[in-house]
Amino acid sequence: MGKLSEGQAKDLLDKGVIDKSTYQKMENDGIISAGRGVKRRYIQTADGNFVSPMLYFSGLKGAKYSDDMKKLKTEVNQVIEKFTTTNTESK
Repeated sequence: MGKLSEGQAKDLLDKGVIDKSTYQKMENDGIISAGRGVKRRYIQTADGNFVSPMLYFSGLKGAKYSDDMKKLKTEVNQVIEKFTTTNTESK
């Protein structure tokens, strides 16, 4: 069975298919994907294509982020925002 996106789960909640306690249980059980929470950013390559930089932790396998991991992710995202755009149109 696949996971529901956060948007799909919220739609079910809004439509009354599930209640808040069911939503919370699904979230705690990992049935709802966490989502990115940020708008995708892009940087243009030398040949004009756009790519999306991202940080991920290899080998995480469902473990929870530590405070240091959260801090690193925040600081990396600040650097990514400095050098990227949300627009994929050539400059």
